[in-house]
Amino acid sequence: MNIEDRQVARLEGNYLLDLPLQFKTDSIAVFYLSAKIPVELFKKPSAFYPELQEFILIVPDWKFYSEVNKMASKNGMCVEPETTNYYYYIRREEDNVKVDSVRLGGLENPVIDFAKPMVPENLLTVYWKESYGSVCCPRDPMWDIADQDSSFIRSFEERNKFKVTAGRYIQKQGKEGENSIYYTLPGLTTAQRLQFLLEKRAQWRLNSEAKKMPLSTNLFTPQLQQMITTGFNKLEELP
Repeated sequence: MNIEDRQVARLEGNYLLDLPLQFKTDSIAVFYLSAKIPVELFKKPSAFYPELQEFILIVPDWKFYSEVNKMASKNGMCVEPETTNYYYYIRREEDNVKVDSVRLGGLENPVIDFAKPMVPENLLTVYWKESYGSVCCPRDPMWDIADQDSSFIRSFEERNKFKVTAGRYIQKQGKEGENSIYYTLPGLTTAQRLQFLLEKRAQWRLNSEAKKMPLSTNLFTPQLQQMITTGFNKLEELP
């Protein structure tokens, strides 16, 4: 899969790759990074399609290309640098990430064919998920600030002049109030979606000490959710 600049939004060192993907369990996903995103963000265990246990990331050697172009320009030459890529094999094992890498130039590089992303109609594209645990036994601290959510949403929409509540679903997950809320953010630009993700992430820091800590930069990706329409854990659209 080719990761292109047109699929990416950037804000305050954070990125949203607006590319919903369904992965096959019997194969390894391979990505070619055409967009300028720091490679270190791909190595975080909770970022970049966290459901992937392993994947390959191919990154052009931009520094090499720049040096060749500078040399050619300085000498009044027209030079086409040989294809040179870094190949990262990234494996996630719980909280640990292992990375192997190699740099290949010229004919050492394999021929690359790009796939087109296909998302089945019975899957929702989810940009943000919030989960609440039990209201008791023990009580999830998220419930203590849950009543702040409506005022946050109202303020966000008034300030930014776009809606984020359309395409929002709730799913019951237990008999003690456990549930998850899914935001699909239809009709928004990639930049608008990223702005919402960053503010929503900051909203749910549960105490004053946590609010003082700077949030780490992140690479967000959408996730796919099965659209369940019947039974106890069906998804119901919120107003």
